[in-house]
Amino acid sequence: MAKYLNEAGLALYDAKVKERLGKKADADAVPTKMSQLANDAGYITGTDVPEGAAASNTMPKMDGAACAGTETAFARGDHTHPTDTTRLGTAGDGSQVTVSFNAADGREAPASGDTLAAIAGKVAKYLSDLGLLAFKDGVSKDELDAAVQASLAKADGALQSFTETDPTVPAWAKQASKPAYTAAEVGAIPADQADTFAKKSDLASVYRYKGSVATLAELPGSDNGVGDVWNVEATDMNYGWTGAAWDPLGQIFEIQAITSQEIDAIVGA
Repeated sequence: MAKYLNEAGLALYDAKVKERLGKKADADAVPTKMSQLANDAGYITGTDVPEGAAASNTMPKMDGAACAGTETAFARGDHTHPTDTTRLGTAGDGSQVTVSFNAADGREAPASGDTLAAIAGKVAKYLSDLGLLAFKDGVSKDELDAAVQASLAKADGALQSFTETDPTVPAWAKQASKPAYTAAEVGAIPADQADTFAKKSDLASVYRYKGSVATLAELPGSDNGVGDVWNVEATDMNYGWTGAAWDPLGQIFEIQAITSQEIDAIVGA
């Protein structure tokens, strides 16, 4: 069976709650001073604050060994610590940082986990081992190693004293110097025979057969070259492109039997 509070029951409940709260307040008096507060969370209470403590006017320290301090003045909430200029900042390009390096014993590539000093030492080793020639635009023969110079001289001497003995090489090609060659020596056309051969420009306008179409209307109207030739089946004739129009390459003719009248006219009968 469900029950509910009526108006009389609700008034009685309110009176009982107020009576209970009143007894609780009498038993546990509300603290009136900060020193009466419990300090279970470790906060500083009034008893922990030295007598006469005031806000500090001392500038915040920048760098040094860790120290709890002895001053009794408290720090202001808006105090600011100065930037530690002895440390590399997290922002900026670090252009004013002085870097020392550990000299490398040999050429080694920088590896992940190397300190900046170790990387600088490896880079310095590579630069010192490059030598002066690595920074020059050109190298003369005299700047090369003695062994390299000797090898080049030996190769040059061998080339200068070389004599061709291959029997398949023509005699004219074995000569030490040859300022000019005849047409026969290089397989060229003699100058006095040049007019007997067609040039490439002479062949530019020759007829080129392209195919066959049924009617004149089907001849292509674009992308034609001079000399293109098409056969037209309707007229049974070939047409060549002049550059501006299709020109019939011939004309239609037919043979008919001569009439008696034409024969009489010929013989004068």
